[in-house]
Amino acid sequence: MIGFIFVLYLIFLIIVGIWTFKLNKTQEDYLLAGRKLGPWVTAFSERASGESAWLLLALPGAAIAVGLGEVWTVVGITIGIIASWFLIAEKLRIETEKYHALTIPEYLHRRFKDNSNIIRLFSALIIAFFFAFYVSAQFHASGKVLKTLFDFDAVTGITIGAAVIVSYTLMGGFFAVAWTDLLQGILMIGTLIILPIAGFI
Repeated sequence: MIGFIFVLYLIFLIIVGIWTFKLNKTQEDYLLAGRKLGPWVTAFSERASGESAWLLLALPGAAIAVGLGEVWTVVGITIGIIASWFLIAEKLRIETEKYHALTIPEYLHRRFKDNSNIIRLFSALIIAFFFAFYVSAQFHASGKVLKTLFDFDAVTGITIGAAVIVSYTLMGGFFAVAWTDLLQGILMIGTLIILPIAGFI
């Protein structure tokens, strides 16, 4: 039953990708959802992407292995998130619009008049390097879920999970990412509330 529901969930993600494909008229639409997303969708998308597998899989595992000292990880991350929201997010939004930039490397390139393209290239390489580890961890987590539900081997699970994620992202761009993140954020909050209660019952 759980496996069937999960399959429906994956199909729904693909449908969101197909639906949001029609919303993309410009490059800005594809990369930034046209800067049209409201605060709730944006907030859910940012946090669902930021927390994702590490919050529900890695952090509990680390807490079991290390103990309550792992709570300080949560404290530090929470402070960092709040600081980035209030000290960086709004100013960066204004600055990127001012310089008509769609990506961080493009913003840095235009902001600092990077005629040699060194800043743009270097910042893009840094982002790509660290995101490679982040994305691979998400694919690995999706593979573990599929292995648990359907007894797939790790490679098959990762391949299926990656195929679904890449498909809806390529089709719908940031519109697809944001709306699927909204759903996943709601599911994550529900899980974090329900599972501890179920554990005590």
